Amino acid sequence: MQRKWFILMFLFALVTLSCGFFSSDKDDSEALPDAPAAAVDAPQAEVQHSGPAVEQPSVEEQPSQEMEAPAPSFASDAPKFFTDEFDSETADPNWFDEYSYFVDEDVEEDDDEYTPSYSIEQRRGALRFEIESPFLYLYHVYGPHLYEDVRIDFEIENKGVNTNNVGAICRYTDYGWYEFITTSGGYYSIMRYYEDGNKELATGGIKSIRFGTEKKNVYTFICKGRTLILAVNGVEIAKVKDEEIPDAGYAGINISSESVVPVQVEINWLQISQPE
Repeated sequence: MQRKWFILMFLFALVTLSCGFFSSDKDDSEALPDAPAAAVDAPQAEVQHSGPAVEQPSVEEQPSQEMEAPAPSFASDAPKFFTDEFDSETADPNWFDEYSYFVDEDVEEDDDEYTPSYSIEQRRGALRFEIESPFLYLYHVYGPHLYEDVRIDFEIENKGVNTNNVGAICRYTDYGWYEFITTSGGYYSIMRYYEDGNKELATGGIKSIRFGTEKKNVYTFICKGRTLILAVNGVEIAKVKDEEIPDAGYAGINISSESVVPVQVEINWLQISQPE
């Protein structure tokens, strides 16, 4: 299903963030509790579908190319709550990837620029994202379970240009989802993408972020009931309430590029847990 409502709002949010044309009305001094210990649920029935595609309609200025995720068969005993330190030789097969990619309208299908260049690899105890194409938005989504309430924590280290976006999604359904967007320049936005209209729920600056290459930052994203919380390095940045998307959906992370590439980031560990 093509959603004309999504792309204009998404591009507006990212352009606004990258320019930094807003101010924060949130005091960044409130500390966030530590993430709970990871737990493993009892095995559940195998999931047979890949989840909603991140489908973007084309716009005249920037047509988009979308990748539909294959229909993976997720492990029936995949945990719902867990911590992954990426120490194994191979990546967890229970994740699927989707993207949105924006190119100029005059780019032909046989041009190298038409096909985005990126990779997601697990190596040396980290999940590494490399993006060579500008304006490419990658979604890395956990497929075996749907969540009403979920907390996503991960530590990320910047290895490339200092112009990239990092975030997470929750309650990812075929009619909408919540998305947290943060920039390496120290700004954030909390969005609701919805078939009947989109809304920016919160926006501002992040005082607790560590800037620059080789810097590590821990991000926390919480969806619990009507409450959405963003924290960076243990400091709560934003807390808002919304009730438009109450249903369970997929959870995942997103990494995206802006005009300057390459984007190279590594996630050192990731935890999906039940919020307290």
